[in-house]
Amino acid sequence: MFYVFSAEGETGSYGINKTIDFKGIDIIGILGNPIYNFSIFILTYPIYFLIYFIIFLIRRVTDFRYSIIHFIMFMLNIILLCINAENRFLIPLSGTCFIFFILNIFKTTKNISLINKIDNK
Repeated sequence: MFYVFSAEGETGSYGINKTIDFKGIDIIGILGNPIYNFSIFILTYPIYFLIYFIIFLIRRVTDFRYSIIHFIMFMLNIILLCINAENRFLIPLSGTCFIFFILNIFKTTKNISLINKIDNK
């Protein structure tokens, strides 16, 4: 099974049999590994969908600026992942996108929704 991941060819070698010395972990190798890049994107995608769906169900209004920034970063992440899965910028981009998602959620929970504003008038 490890031969499939370590064989030279289309997939390339990503240091599975690499010995680890006292210097630590190869960060550049982790950032350039398409398996990590794709799995981090796939793990965050259902979280975004589920939380935004819950916000829709409870009829809260998200912050427009954070929503636009999150959408642009999310689409940039998809485009870069499709163009080159070995791009070292994908994991930091996914992390930054997740931070903007969390900021958007916190901003949503603090603001009174539009429905509550109409009912109070």
